[in-house]
Amino acid sequence: MYFELKDATADILAKSRRQGELCDLPLDLISSEAEAYDIQAAAQDALGFERKGYAIVGSSNGSRRTLGLEKPIFSEIPGSSLLSNTREFHLPEGVIGVQCEFVFTMLRQYPDAGEDIDLSNVGDAVLTCRPAIGVLGRRTRRPFAGDNVAIADYGLHVATLCGDHMKEFAPSSLSEIEVTTFLFKETVLMGKASSVMGNPLHAVAWLAGELQARGRCLEPNDIVATGSCTTILQVWPRQHLAADFGPLGQIECIFN
Repeated sequence: MYFELKDATADILAKSRRQGELCDLPLDLISSEAEAYDIQAAAQDALGFERKGYAIVGSSNGSRRTLGLEKPIFSEIPGSSLLSNTREFHLPEGVIGVQCEFVFTMLRQYPDAGEDIDLSNVGDAVLTCRPAIGVLGRRTRRPFAGDNVAIADYGLHVATLCGDHMKEFAPSSLSEIEVTTFLFKETVLMGKASSVMGNPLHAVAWLAGELQARGRCLEPNDIVATGSCTTILQVWPRQHLAADFGPLGQIECIFN
């Protein structure tokens, strides 16, 4: 895809996201992962909001099957799409569903210069952990499949709805947390934190490795949304969703 077409594609994606509308971009013509991430970065620039961190999608086997992904992908989170204690959320066109996930806030740069990326030290780089609901969606009318399409389309990220911070959490016990999801107070899904790469902190380490390969790193106060610890749940307007993360607390939202 020529550079001029990348810029035009990015502008259309940004307009579609900003206005909550769908477009007719042929994203299936993207030829490589590198090109897809280039388009995503240009679309983030065109959107114009300060970035608050990163959202990972496809970090569990079940979510990848639902979304048609071969491997995890990531995108930056615009400041306008990182919402705390939001009790109501408007579903734009193109929403695929929601994922129950963990959101970490980074304490420090990770990795530091000369530091290995490893589960043994990633917990020391994290300040807080909280429950979250990630809203996923597409900006195109045609639901193209494939990793490159999803990457270019903001990594399918629509919004990250965050619950309360936990003042203290035990990194060693995160993988043991069970998550129960309710619609109208009826249990609909159950999952385990360990479905996210074996431990949600593995998702942070994976992202750090992906950024390092691009000459970047996680910075203090960056947000990392880990991806789904349950399968992707389709939601509709006027539905009430709640998720219980055990020791991390609960999060709920009414969609409209």
